This record gives sequence, C-alpha cells and structure tokens, in this order.
Amino acid sequence: MVTSLWPPKLLLACDLGKSGGKFFYKLSQGQTQALWMDAEVAQRPASGIGRINHGGRPQDNAWYRLGDELTFVGKSARAFLEYNSFKEDKFLKAPERIAAALGAIAHTENLPSKFDAVVWILLPINELGTRQQIADRLMQLCQGFRFHNEQDYKVRLQLKFRPEGYGIYVQRKQQLQQQGVAITQRTTWVEMLGHRNGTQLAFETGTLNGAKSTSKFPGFWETFEKAATAAGVSDADFEVLLTALDSENPNQYSVAKGQMVNFSDAMAQVETAYLAALDPHFNDHLIPSLATGKGDVVLAGGASYLMEQGLRQYFESRGLANRLSFAWDNQDSLSRLVREQLPETHEMGSIPMRMTDCFGLFQALLGEMTQLQGAA
Repeated sequence: MVTSLWPPKLLLACDLGKSGGKFFYKLSQGQTQALWMDAEVAQRPASGIGRINHGGRPQDNAWYRLGDELTFVGKSARAFLEYNSFKEDKFLKAPERIAAALGAIAHTENLPSKFDAVVWILLPINELGTRQQIADRLMQLCQGFRFHNEQDYKVRLQLKFRPEGYGIYVQRKQQLQQQGVAITQRTTWVEMLGHRNGTQLAFETGTLNGAKSTSKFPGFWETFEKAATAAGVSDADFEVLLTALDSENPNQYSVAKGQMVNFSDAMAQVETAYLAALDPHFNDHLIPSLATGKGDVVLAGGASYLMEQGLRQYFESRGLANRLSFAWDNQDSLSRLVREQLPETHEMGSIPMRMTDCFGLFQALLGEMTQLQGAA
C-alpha cells in the first residue's frame, strides 16, 4: 500500500473585503472554521526590519518571508502603513492576503510543510479579468514561503474564482428550496453594496446574465466622505461616524473634539446622500424588473447593513417591500458559528453579516467536493 506524501486537503473560501478578509475553511476530517483578517498589507526588505513580535493569534500577527522580502498582513501591517485605501482594487494584494491566510491556518492547525489547498475566491465582477494574474502570483508564493520565519510551507493549489454576490445567490437558492420553490422560476437580483463599489448580479432561470450584471455603480465610501465633510465631521472622526452608523447610536466620543458628540445630523446626511447616489442605478437597472413582479432583490454588503433602515424605507415607499430581502435574513446558524469562533464580533457586531457571501461560497465549495467524491 502506497501512502501519499501529501496530507488531506484544506478547503478554503475567501472574500477579500477592504474592511477585512473573510475566510471559511475545513480540513477533510475537521469542522468548519471561520477566520477574519484585517485587510492591510505591507512589504519591506528583511534587512530593514528589526525584532518582530511573535505573540497573538497567527491571523492577527500574520507575516511571512519570501527571499529577502517580508510581507505583513492585517494588524501586523499597521505599523508600516499610514492608511488602508478603500479605493484600491482588490486584486492588487489578493495573492499576498491569501498566502497569509494559508500560513495562519497551517500554523494554527499544525499542518506539515507540504499540503494541498482547494481555494475559491470572490472578486468584483469587473475584476474577474485579473484572475490569471492573481493565480500566477499566488502559485508563485505558494512554491515556498516561510511563515513567521519559522516554518516553510509549500502549497499545491486548486483555484476557482466567482463574482462577488455568488455566495448570496447560493444561500438564496437554498432558502427557496426549503420553501419548495425553484430559483430557476424567477429572476434574482443580488445587489452588493460595498464600501469601494457596488456590484449587481442578475440571475435569470438560474444563470448569471452578464449583460445585466455590473460593478460600476457608486460605492459607499466616496459618498460617505463627501457627506460627512459637508456635515462638519473631520477626517479624524470618520471611523467614529462609521461606528455610530454601525451601532445605530449617535452618541459617540469625538476624537477631534475630545468629548461626547451627537452625530445624528451627520448620520442622516450620509444616509440621504447615499440613497440619492444609488437611486439612478436602482431606477435604471432594478426597479423596472421588480415592478413587473418578475424579480426579487437581495441586498448585501457592508453599506446595506449600515443603511438597512433607509433602504427598507426606500423600497417600501415604492411598494416593493415584498420583493426585498437582506442577505443576513434567516442566517441564524451562520451567526452562531461566527460569534462562537470570532471574538471580533464583540466589537464589530456586523461581522456575521459581512461573512454571508463567503459562507455561501464555502457551501458551494463543499457541495462540489461532495459531488466529486461521490463520482470517484
């Protein structure tokens, strides 16, 4: 009997959001695990870096060495960066972030230096053309990198890319099946309202219609910056205002003013401005279909969570409340899993919602692996 030199496969789903990287993974004999990694990436020559802290969870203190270059990802990168751009395309640092996640998982799970990984990745639909560029760079990294300068890892990869929102569609399909409804009987619109950009996926008879799908409508961040500035909020309080929106609590400590401030007016101005920015897109590409009764819309993405009440009112005022759902509706099992595994949820209650698309992608990955095993 010949025993393989390679261990069981790691199955990994990745959603590389600008506010954080969302990951779900599973080893062949293990349970589903959730992972959150901050989005920052910094690369520096090893010769210019002194002593590095090795404490904390691997995903919080993620860094690896390739030749004479050190790559820091997430919290470990913050010491080298002034800011994290919400406008930067995701594909630019995607390979480095995924390699860091692979290293952190391997370190946590005590994997040997060589292992297989089936990796599925979500990208904005307008960035899917970069998938070969991402694949080439990630394959190069996985030929051998040293995580924490302690363990060399070589990863044999199988990669697949899907458009952002695909995981939402997968979960919507499952929800309808439980109701005895086939998703192929209707048009399903998935609107990913992200910080950097918006993505619309149009599924008709169970198939993605590329002509009606786009990533070219406004993201939240640009509108937020303009509205917050117009409301008199300084750059130093942008994160504070986001916290107010996330928690629905307008009373926050102002970094700029050094005291508690009521941000109600600024919150209202941001909501009004964002809905106004979305209105042309909705009217041109979404409302006509919903109005005929032939389509349903699922809203997802960080901005939809921040603006949930305003968005509900937007569709209700047009008589379309029965056509609207949010991606995190009926996701109790996901919420429990994430809250049990990720202490970050105590400070960021929106994390389970943010991980919905990735969780759907991971379910699709598990489904395909099960089918392949059954056919073997």
